[in-house]
Amino acid sequence: MHHKNLKYWKRHAVTTLAAFASITAHSPAHAGEIAGLRPTLPTYLQRDLEVAFVNDFLGRGGSVDDYRTQQLVFSATFSDRWIAVLDHSILTLNEEPSPGRIDQLSVSLGYEWINKQNDAGADRLIVGTGLRNAGRYSGERIQNGFHRIIGSSIEELDYTGESANDMTVWFDAERYRVLRAPTNSGPFKSWRVGYQVRAATLITSDSQWDSALAIQAVISKPATDIWLGLRSDWRDGYESAVLRETAAAEDDLAFVLGARFGPLVIETVQQFNNKSSYGQIRLVSSASDAVVWGRPGFGLGLGALLPDVQLRLTGRLPTRILTADTSKWQESIAVGLGYGKPQYEDDTTLFIRTLQVDVGIEFERPLSDNTSWISAYAGAGAGWRDEKLTRTSDFPDESSAAIGRAVLTASTGLRFKVFSHRDRWRFRLQFGLVGRLPVNNADVTIAGQSFQIQRSALDMMFGATANFE
Repeated sequence: MHHKNLKYWKRHAVTTLAAFASITAHSPAHAGEIAGLRPTLPTYLQRDLEVAFVNDFLGRGGSVDDYRTQQLVFSATFSDRWIAVLDHSILTLNEEPSPGRIDQLSVSLGYEWINKQNDAGADRLIVGTGLRNAGRYSGERIQNGFHRIIGSSIEELDYTGESANDMTVWFDAERYRVLRAPTNSGPFKSWRVGYQVRAATLITSDSQWDSALAIQAVISKPATDIWLGLRSDWRDGYESAVLRETAAAEDDLAFVLGARFGPLVIETVQQFNNKSSYGQIRLVSSASDAVVWGRPGFGLGLGALLPDVQLRLTGRLPTRILTADTSKWQESIAVGLGYGKPQYEDDTTLFIRTLQVDVGIEFERPLSDNTSWISAYAGAGAGWRDEKLTRTSDFPDESSAAIGRAVLTASTGLRFKVFSHRDRWRFRLQFGLVGRLPVNNADVTIAGQSFQIQRSALDMMFGATANFE
């Protein structure tokens, strides 16, 4: 990505962090993307990796935390035309007579049957299949863990006990056409003007049918795209109360406004009849933006651990203790700080206040010998973890004694380049696993009841890192 785009990134970097924090701070999200399909972008843009956080932080919202309350979508392109999508949605219903919650997990694999681009526009047709499951996938722990960190209300809704496994078939078609190319004069001479039409539909083996149709005006220039238009969604074939009411909330005509600034995408969808809305923030990465691999310098990383929600800040200092100067492996001393209040198992009244400090060594190297788009890392260390169990109620919270233990840590995963400025710094997405092993467990007591804390765990981690050369 050219250094001229730096001004856009600087302008919106604070927005990225603020939106990431606020993604769970607002309560209701009455609609969302079709589970199993990736969100739309202007057709001409290449996105080899994308992560989307969907919530109502850019919408009007309502008075209760209901329906598709949180959605997390990962998508990746590989072997040029194959696309994989992983979607995790948390669905809740507070309304009588059938309140409850269900999680939705979707996995899809698609093939770009058509992918044509020229000066006049772009066409893309993706067809695919997948699996969609409705059941219990840690949605309660994720939702309440985030709510507890930010001081929001705890959602005490029981899982319905329903479970369904469905196959899906789907297609996603897009057409973009240029109406006005950049010119040599005028106030908007560097802007291109066009329009885009998208039609997508997904059908399950249980006769659930989700469709979306959108038409948008798009204006663009290097590193910047802005689109606005209309989107209509249809949902049909849902039977259980939580799924049926979520589908009804998502079935509507809406106004869409979105923008891309380099790797950052922000979009809001404002419904007309349901008077509901949702928003999303996304980070996209393209392998075409990769540059020649350079050893990362001092780095800072911020990530979220799931399903036991914790925030983790990591600093990395390059070293050469165990590796030679000629080695492709980048070695760093990593110092980590973790904090969270994850829910204790399935009890919505118990939460574990956690604080962890650790130090270790980490190794990283590119998966390609020539470029820096994707790299793998692994590390291990040791530190100190402090935990305290708290019970929430209408009265002042009850807490146990705080117990500290020495802890061993390990991590592994992948990092994907999103943005860089010459050789000065780079910004990357990070996905992986983080494990911990306390030297021994501990038992604490609240109101005469005994509970075990300081237990070993393996969490998924997603976040971002910035390295300064």
